[in-house]
Amino acid sequence: MDLLFRLRQKEKGFEDIDATKQFFLNTIPDRDKNYFYDTRQNHQVSKGEKIVFTFDSYIVATGIFEGEIIKNSKRDKKYIYGHKISNIQIIDTNVRISSEVFGTRTTYIKTKKQKEIIQSILEQNIDIYPEEIEKDFYEGGQKTIYVNQYERDPKARRACLDKKGYVCEICKFDFEKKYGEIGKNAIHVHHIVPLHKTIGEYKVDPIKDLMPVCPNCHLILHRKGAPSIDELKRIVKLAILK
Repeated sequence: MDLLFRLRQKEKGFEDIDATKQFFLNTIPDRDKNYFYDTRQNHQVSKGEKIVFTFDSYIVATGIFEGEIIKNSKRDKKYIYGHKISNIQIIDTNVRISSEVFGTRTTYIKTKKQKEIIQSILEQNIDIYPEEIEKDFYEGGQKTIYVNQYERDPKARRACLDKKGYVCEICKFDFEKKYGEIGKNAIHVHHIVPLHKTIGEYKVDPIKDLMPVCPNCHLILHRKGAPSIDELKRIVKLAILK
């Protein structure tokens, strides 16, 4: 099962959040060859499962456990068990995980509520494309910002994907089928009706107004002079037939 690992604060390399992120970004891949060292062996984590690393109750990084644990007696005696991890991702979030739900120590992610909270936080870290919008589920006017808030909103995103799934509606690309566990739940969400075609303020319907698309199709849909969704589907279909 997935593991939520609480990093010890004030340890070397974990002085603050920024230092901790640099540890996962540089130190583990370069110095430690993708091994994360701990005081004990975490045997309940199976190969392919996720380890979520937290600092001061903020998620700072995730990695996929490769199923290999080594003992390196030449290291500091407190940290001799190296856990091989891959697909290290740095997470930027201002959401703290609740001690009431996860406790205060390293713990396995077991309950449905724990899984939903982790998924919600990680989904907010997904890169998306900017578009002219207002705030949350309501839109109107012509205000340009750099983050598409309704696409990042975990409630809107989840409502869309719970109904439509995680396969691109344009080209049918399936991240999990292509990349395995690391591709699970990886998809962009696109707003179907451009803002300039709406009249006044309206409430976004995550089912009618949002759709799952891969990053490639999402980029094309946001280009100047972009084809309509139906036109892009025809273009993709013709490309496949060639």
